[in-house]
Amino acid sequence: MIEDGALVIVGGGSGRRFGGDKLLVDLGGMPLFLHAMRELGPLFPESRRVMVAPAAALERFRQAAAEYLPEVRFRWVSGGAQRTDSVRAGLAVLDDAVRLVAIHDAARPLAAAALLEQVAARAREVGAAIPGRPVTDTLKRVNANGLITGTVDREGLYRVETPQCFLLRSLLDAYAQAADGVFTDDAAVMEHAGHPVAVVAHDGDNDKLTWPSDLERLRRALAARKQRQ
Repeated sequence: MIEDGALVIVGGGSGRRFGGDKLLVDLGGMPLFLHAMRELGPLFPESRRVMVAPAAALERFRQAAAEYLPEVRFRWVSGGAQRTDSVRAGLAVLDDAVRLVAIHDAARPLAAAALLEQVAARAREVGAAIPGRPVTDTLKRVNANGLITGTVDREGLYRVETPQCFLLRSLLDAYAQAADGVFTDDAAVMEHAGHPVAVVAHDGDNDKLTWPSDLERLRRALAARKQRQ
């Protein structure tokens, strides 16, 4: 257990690209968002597990957790309009004794506890660390008319994921400097404030549910994982 750590799982998005509340869809017999809670929650003290859910659906999320996952308890917080608002809300309820915080997107249901532990260990060395994979596809820059304007050099480019881990004091400092800026992940907030961030390369299952077509791929990956266990 990460005794001096806290976990904030963020699920405050609108699900616009999915076409509905993607976090409540069935995955392996229970709502998708519960997988991250079940896998990552036990790594942290019960009082330092926070689930940030959409404000309009907070009670639905809470009831689903009570029904399917009563043994892993979390503190519940309402999300905001932007991802950064939701993260701020989660950070605001952490106690002063927390040294390291892990922030994870609930839309990544397959993140493994072992991955979080690796990222947390690197964050203790550098101050911040995130999981990622080297980009292997060819990247094209395209204009508003759908025409290619150039090829992007993929050398040194990574596709990043969550859980992302930070020394809490540094992350709070970074958010204080971020003001009203909009950032797509917490590593970007740290970069904006000038804090170094390390990338931990991995090749495990950790896909995100964004589009309806992603759901079947996640179901196949979950089924394959269960067969290996």
